[in-house]
Amino acid sequence: MADVVIPTSAGAMPGYLSRPIVASFGARDRALRKAPRRLALAAEQLVIEHDITVYPEAGHAFLHQSADQPGPVMGILTRITHAGYHEASARDARSRMIALLDAHLKQ
Repeated sequence: MADVVIPTSAGAMPGYLSRPIVASFGARDRALRKAPRRLALAAEQLVIEHDITVYPEAGHAFLHQSADQPGPVMGILTRITHAGYHEASARDARSRMIALLDAHLKQ
């Protein structure tokens, strides 16, 4: 995968890219294991306010709560990859998102 090209200053970016970031990752999501650190480094370099949290017990798609049962193949893949809803992590991630929106949209 190619590295992300990061502008050298926040002034070099379109305004929408300098907005605060809230990001949530599941530590058990091996496909995105480098993403939290890369995002944090980019945000720090550009002096962008950020809240990046990695949830140790969560995997990929931990915020996705569905009443649908996965089929047999997806069920196996979900268990192998530790994907799926994780209530405690999802609850905390949602509260962080709401806090960011409250703080910045009510200004």
